[in-house]
Amino acid sequence: MAKKPKTKVISRKQQSRVERELRNRRLVLWGTVGIIALVVLVIAYGLLDQFVLQQQRPVARVAGTPITLSELQKRVRFERYQLIQSITTLAQYKQLFNFDPASQAYFDAQIQQSVAQLNDSNTLGSKALDALIEARILEHEAATLGISVSEEEVTRAIQEAFGYYPEGTPTPAPTSTPYATATLNPIQRTLIPPTATPTSTSTPTTGPTPTPWPTATPTPTQDPNLTPTPTETPLPTPTPLTEEGFRANYTQYLEGLKAETGLEEADLRAFFKAFLLRDKLLKKLDAEIPYEEEQVWARHILVKTEEEAQNVLKRLAAGEDWVKLAAEVSQDTSNKDRGGDLGWFGKGEMTPAFEDAAFALTEIGQISQPVQTEFGWHIIQLLGREVRPISADRRQQLLNQKYQEWLDSKKTELKVERYDNVWQGKLPAEPTLPPGIAGN
Repeated sequence: MAKKPKTKVISRKQQSRVERELRNRRLVLWGTVGIIALVVLVIAYGLLDQFVLQQQRPVARVAGTPITLSELQKRVRFERYQLIQSITTLAQYKQLFNFDPASQAYFDAQIQQSVAQLNDSNTLGSKALDALIEARILEHEAATLGISVSEEEVTRAIQEAFGYYPEGTPTPAPTSTPYATATLNPIQRTLIPPTATPTSTSTPTTGPTPTPWPTATPTPTQDPNLTPTPTETPLPTPTPLTEEGFRANYTQYLEGLKAETGLEEADLRAFFKAFLLRDKLLKKLDAEIPYEEEQVWARHILVKTEEEAQNVLKRLAAGEDWVKLAAEVSQDTSNKDRGGDLGWFGKGEMTPAFEDAAFALTEIGQISQPVQTEFGWHIIQLLGREVRPISADRRQQLLNQKYQEWLDSKKTELKVERYDNVWQGKLPAEPTLPPGIAGN
């Protein structure tokens, strides 16, 4: 008869140890799973923060409406693309005009300036954000201003940017005839040498630079503004684009834009719409700019100290010749050899203290007391005062000033806020300049 196997008896102590080991294994397993899950969550959150949450962070607000980091990055890519297109075109022009050292130097300077803009990410980002804020303000105020832009207008503007005019090339506006200065009166003739000409030489304070149109330049001949006057036979005028040619160029541009920046046609049309809104507002403001204004014609002697200015007054009172004295002591080297002649200028063209003193003079030949500005001490003499037509450049300056004043007032009214710390260091570095362009 076979023996029964002995049953192994597990003691309570052994059973407790086994249960403890199983429990520890489960804890280790769950701990490992938890750590893996935590790592996955951290990575997922990082990706979510980088590609979703950060993209939606506001970099500015206009009337409480945010402008997101994603919008700014998109605009920066577009600005970079435009700069690269411009640099490429300039390099092509440089090659075309390799026979002219002056043109080579000109294009080199333009290329280096554009490359510097491309490499300055903070300045590029700030300008791009300014453009987005301006566009958002215009959108917000369009209805109040009574301006709007249709899809047909956007299409026509794009066509014209590519040099395609379905209804024919527009006729250039006639150039205004220079204003003829009245014959000098007897008092003026005693003050001014016969060779003097009352031509304005003042440097007006410039207004804001208009945002450039997004232009496509598939070939060098499409951007005549970049071409210097050649020293040899001019290049032939390009043949006007046909509709087929426009579509081919436009398609090529959109393909390049998407490949380099990820932007779609809708983004490009949105940029054009903003530009057109700005253009319509400028036309409304232009109607408020006068075509003539009171101007003065003056000359000055600039010295460093008030004591020197008082000495100039004494020498003039003693009968010394103004022109000779200006040539001897004036610190303004731009006009000292022609008697300090500043030509005609209106209000807003000179530094305020100088302007106030010049317009306070009432009699031809009257001389001011010493006037202090950031440049030194001035003695001013009035040579003429009359209402004169405003030049095209001067009207543009006044228009720019008026537009900037409007924009600044709206920024205050709409409580525009900028959060530069949000976007700095987070702007795209693409697209990049192709190798071989501008020494890259």
